[in-house]
Amino acid sequence: MSDLTINKKKMATTLKMKAMGLLQKPKIANIPNEIKELTVSIPKINSTEVLVKIITSTIHVDDIAVAQGTAIGRFYGPKEVSEKKPYIMGTNFSGVIEAIGKQVSQFKIGDEVIGIPNVAGEHGSWATYRCLDERNIRIKPKALSHQEAVSMIVAGCVAYGMLVSSKVKKGDHCLVLGSSGGIGSVITQMLKSKGAIVIGLCSTRNIEMVKANGVDYVIDYTKDNFVKKLTSQNKKINLVFDSVGGKELENIAIKVLHKKGRFLTVCGPEKYIGSKKLSWRKVIHMLWYIMYRSILSKIIGPRYIFSAKPPSTTINDMHAFVIKNNIKVPVDRIIPLEIKKLKEALKHLSAHKASGRIIIDMTK
Repeated sequence: MSDLTINKKKMATTLKMKAMGLLQKPKIANIPNEIKELTVSIPKINSTEVLVKIITSTIHVDDIAVAQGTAIGRFYGPKEVSEKKPYIMGTNFSGVIEAIGKQVSQFKIGDEVIGIPNVAGEHGSWATYRCLDERNIRIKPKALSHQEAVSMIVAGCVAYGMLVSSKVKKGDHCLVLGSSGGIGSVITQMLKSKGAIVIGLCSTRNIEMVKANGVDYVIDYTKDNFVKKLTSQNKKINLVFDSVGGKELENIAIKVLHKKGRFLTVCGPEKYIGSKKLSWRKVIHMLWYIMYRSILSKIIGPRYIFSAKPPSTTINDMHAFVIKNNIKVPVDRIIPLEIKKLKEALKHLSAHKASGRIIIDMTK
């Protein structure tokens, strides 16, 4: 007996798929030059897996970090990569189920679903098909298009986790560091929906976009010292939201916080975490620093809160919240699954120039 239920008519003539990936372990910061366009076999599913025809995926900094082995310092990365065993990049996706294993009980062929990133460095979404365990997918909300759903997976879950941890109240003064990024843009909108007063920190070229997200006040960090600016206006901040990272920015931002305020970060002391490979010593020091700051801040204030939560624990509540409050992720660009466009987008993202999500649309 077959191990799966499958839409045979659709799959009969589609034995190969297009994908973007690596044929060797990449050098750090060199993925845009090493990534290749591949033609590979459509993956086979086991009894607990589903096969998804991917409609949209995203290009995220974590995709680069995982592929080059620098994610979360150094833990994940391709163990074996060759022409016979290529590494297909990409984590997030939205698509339609085309086949199901015989033990799959929660889904059926034709269901529109999204993938949930896990903590094991999973990959394979920069392709036209992907198979994965049913535990790692969810039904796509009908209120969200495939583009909206895929762009919200990471940005929405991370921002919503920060929102819950912050215990923000109506009228709280909030400073958002990296307010033009995907996470910063979403947390800004979430805070406004809670009645908070939001100050966005960004560069000159992103001011109008940040304003469009509803901030009450914008500070251009390329022109103004935000500590001096806020101090001169006698503004004391209740909450700081950090999606950039780094001790230097943290130490500066804490100066504007109320003594009973809260500094929430999803990055910790390492700026642009994942951009370089940390030694075990540095990884341990980073974790120690987060624990030390968290404990000490309970005594002397302001509170230091590391607020990284797995998407699987927040995605359902996040979807309900963003749909109710009409929250959107800004889109930097939408590209087809085409190697030249992909390389350009990877270089753009690696230079920290993206204003919002970069989406790959497989239908283009």
